[in-house]
Amino acid sequence: MSMIVHHAPQTRSTRLLWLLEELGADYAVHYVDIRRMNGQGASDPANPHPLKQVPALEVGDQLLIESALIFPFLTDRYRIANLAPTPTHPRRAEYIAWLGLYSGVVETVLASGPPEGWPPVQKAAYAELDRRWGGAIKDGGFILGQFSALDILFGSLLQWFRAAMPAGEPYDSYLERINARPALRRALEKDSPPG
Repeated sequence: MSMIVHHAPQTRSTRLLWLLEELGADYAVHYVDIRRMNGQGASDPANPHPLKQVPALEVGDQLLIESALIFPFLTDRYRIANLAPTPTHPRRAEYIAWLGLYSGVVETVLASGPPEGWPPVQKAAYAELDRRWGGAIKDGGFILGQFSALDILFGSLLQWFRAAMPAGEPYDSYLERINARPALRRALEKDSPPG
């Protein structure tokens, strides 16, 4: 399967490189520029993403965007890597629910400004996220018990924005566990163009 990751260094697409490395996938990286939150960068006409953001993954003549949708697509194609429950596995619904939680709650709540200004419904959503995520990873665990694509998705948030979740345990040791992954090191080597 021919795949091209349209990638901007030090962005959310780095986690896609990490996933592809964990999967042992064959892929190429096309480095693009994006307009960043601080005003730097520019919209790159060579970027096929409809919003000129990242990640974007070309698979043959298909273009996929949004991590929470790209991840199950890839983990279903590379089942041998065992990074997600298969479509018929009893924990598949739980896996999909975590993906929905990430895209529908985590990104929405955390992008809405400091917690002091959150309305009660956002504070309740955050507390539930902390209860579920913290409960899943306590005692040296991972979200689904063993390392999975969910740990890449959720863990990458802590790598870039540690303050997203409460200080201390269980998040600090979780971050240490995922940062020790050899596939992450390989992905980070590809994060920026050579030279």
